[in-house]
Amino acid sequence: MTNEDIVIPRLVNQQSLDFNALCEYLADGSTVTAADVAAVMKQIEMRLPLVLGLNAKVVCSPEGLTFRPKVSGSITQSQLKAKLEAKLAADPTADIDVNRELTVSDLSVSDLTASIDISLPKKWQERFKSKAGFKRVNKANDDENGNENGNGNENGNDNGNGNDNGNGNGNTNPTNPTNGDDLGDGE
Repeated sequence: MTNEDIVIPRLVNQQSLDFNALCEYLADGSTVTAADVAAVMKQIEMRLPLVLGLNAKVVCSPEGLTFRPKVSGSITQSQLKAKLEAKLAADPTADIDVNRELTVSDLSVSDLTASIDISLPKKWQERFKSKAGFKRVNKANDDENGNENGNGNENGNDNGNGNDNGNGNGNTNPTNPTNGDDLGDGE
């Protein structure tokens, strides 16, 4: 795509839900309290990495929310040669072939990056698609204050680096984020 413009949508978060508000939201209409939810969430936060560290996959919901350990890393033939030459320079008596072919066993722990892979259930993706509401930010017919004609009241403009530096006006009730109103501080 040379000499041709391309337009890419970018998501600007108009709201946020902090940990305490999430716990209250999850406890709402339930027999558990927000403190109970918070206690369970803290246990998950503390213990899940330990279970994943044992190379176990953890299914966390009936619909299939899954956490699994992930390890990535790579080494090139030239990087391997440089490593082997350094080992040979440190110990000239060692029997090291610096020109041998690269194998998986040549990766050392320092070459690896450990992370947690999260697989979301397909049902969650479908629910999100059906519930997500999007607003335009900085479209051509916005007025001087960044307001979208006929929709909402968003003060400020997108600063171009993925952050909305405006403050959203509207419902600031963090326990009911699904009502479609702008809740937030424009992160």
